[in-house]
Amino acid sequence: MTFNFPALRRAFVAVALTVLCTTLLTAPNNTASAQTAVQDPDRNSSTVTNWGWHTNVSAATVNSFVNTGYRITDIEVNTSTPTFSATYVRNSGTYARTWWWYYGKTGSQVSSLLSTNGARLIDIEPYSTSDGIRFAVVMVKNSGAAAKGWGWHYNATVATISSYTAANNMRAIDVDRYSTASGDRFTAIYIKNTGVDAKGWWHYYNVTSAQVSSFLGTNNARLIDLERLSNGNYDVIMQSTSGYWWWLLGLTSTQLQNAAGQLGARIYKIEPYVVSGVRRYNALLINNVNSETTRIRNLVSGQMTGPWGFYLKKVGGSDLLGIAQDNVFEPASMIKIVHGVTAMRDIQLNTTTKDTLRTWYANPSFPARYPTSTGYRTDSTTDTDHADVCAYNGTTGALLTGATYSDKLGPVLIKQTLVYSDNRTTDALTRRYGFTGLNNTAALAGMTSSKVNHRIGCPSKASPQPVTHNRLTLRDAGRIYEKVQNLTLLNATHRDLLYSYMGGGPIGTGGLQDMIRAEATTAGLTALERDQFVANVATRSKGGSYGYCPNFDGSGTCNPPTVHSRTVGGVIWLPFKSSGIIAKTPYVYGRYWDAQLNCTWASVTAGSCASFNNNSSGMGTVSVEMFRAEVKKALATW
Repeated sequence: MTFNFPALRRAFVAVALTVLCTTLLTAPNNTASAQTAVQDPDRNSSTVTNWGWHTNVSAATVNSFVNTGYRITDIEVNTSTPTFSATYVRNSGTYARTWWWYYGKTGSQVSSLLSTNGARLIDIEPYSTSDGIRFAVVMVKNSGAAAKGWGWHYNATVATISSYTAANNMRAIDVDRYSTASGDRFTAIYIKNTGVDAKGWWHYYNVTSAQVSSFLGTNNARLIDLERLSNGNYDVIMQSTSGYWWWLLGLTSTQLQNAAGQLGARIYKIEPYVVSGVRRYNALLINNVNSETTRIRNLVSGQMTGPWGFYLKKVGGSDLLGIAQDNVFEPASMIKIVHGVTAMRDIQLNTTTKDTLRTWYANPSFPARYPTSTGYRTDSTTDTDHADVCAYNGTTGALLTGATYSDKLGPVLIKQTLVYSDNRTTDALTRRYGFTGLNNTAALAGMTSSKVNHRIGCPSKASPQPVTHNRLTLRDAGRIYEKVQNLTLLNATHRDLLYSYMGGGPIGTGGLQDMIRAEATTAGLTALERDQFVANVATRSKGGSYGYCPNFDGSGTCNPPTVHSRTVGGVIWLPFKSSGIIAKTPYVYGRYWDAQLNCTWASVTAGSCASFNNNSSGMGTVSVEMFRAEVKKALATW
């Protein structure tokens, strides 16, 4: 769960401090010595968890979110009002802690709260007020597995931090700079550099991003703290590393949110700032997907450019795989499943039948009516698929009625929409049910981040203005397919009728069957059993694709870049055995890629655009690998 709000510039003013320095060094709670200590999970754990973030929100908003079962892992103060930016994790499992957060506190008040709570700090943020420097802090109970020797400073210098860590075998985990009348000073939090927390570590001040990158490489390290200075340089803390993590600089809130989804990561450190009136964010992220998702992501990430993702969920079960499953993308014809389900619900709930005749229109210049008609796919004279060209004037958006047809709703309109991806029959369903009707179906399916906004494949003038992209997420696609499969949106008769109008069925030859046969051989199945297993694997799906050229010149030539998208979602059934009886177990799935490539149309068509080929190959790998683990589980029951 993630929230995006605008950020405000953080401003510090020089003030005099009445308390110059505080240090607290606390040993672990001896009563909990039998428990094995663990690293603080906030910055270090890649155990998958729900998480969230806010920026520039009130304390009330923070508390409201916290009350839903989350705890703060990083707090930033945006204004002296104050408003806050924060990152959170679900306060359960690996991440469960007794914890507190406070703001508007003096150093002595922080000390008192630490003593009262038997706690230690995990984050501190200084900020200026009319009464002087105050602190926002996050603390956890310093007992049990979370207990550590630790310390903290405020109003410290770099020399103080260096000498203190050296003298006490500590390492810094959080450092923040602020202005005083005597110059810049720092808050710092330390933990004992022993036991489970023993790591090589380094801290650098007022360094460029290029220097940070160099230090990370030299030290084989990752960042655990990153503070941006007004001059664009950074104060950083890094520690020796293992696992997957990322640091991102200068992104908008939308870019950061999408990046987290694309990487399969959670944000554990957020740093908002404003440059020339534009709000930007620096962030540290850590892996937040399971091992199988990580394997597939790492297998193909080097091939993919632009947004891409995949998603797999067992019907009635939990998510199994997911990269960018909540990122919004332009789905092309993949979203036509909404049109098909809407029409099928009309057949189920009303006097409409599958054989009810409906009027639809073709562009008079491209009138091919059925898939068997000349020119339907592809016209040898015009090199245009008639099924792709809607019956609207490209300049005015007016409906053209020169080729008017009347055909059965199910066997023609729904089937040509879902099997042949006919934009004309899709438009007939759009006109019949309206955008409101289509989006009502999406809402019934729980598709909270998706919407049908325009007529697919039709001139922009034919859609409601201003023209907006259709929106879809892989999770939302999974929701509508799951609610079809589990009989929430359709009864069994109409579900099966819908499937009969969709592409798919038993899988044919190709990469997926090759993988299944190889895994079946490894699992020890006989040749007959392998054939039987494959014969019981089936899919029903709806895909989509589009390409366009943003930079046509005056002569009509397409200058690179070109934009290409490939999408698909659906249901797959895998055969599990129980007491020797085959049970076809359904899963919902989806995947997409959407890339802007420095290639001409001609090179894509000729197969010589390397980046297009890499994206296609990478997604081809995903289309097989995303099912491998579940295939193995099914085979194990044979």
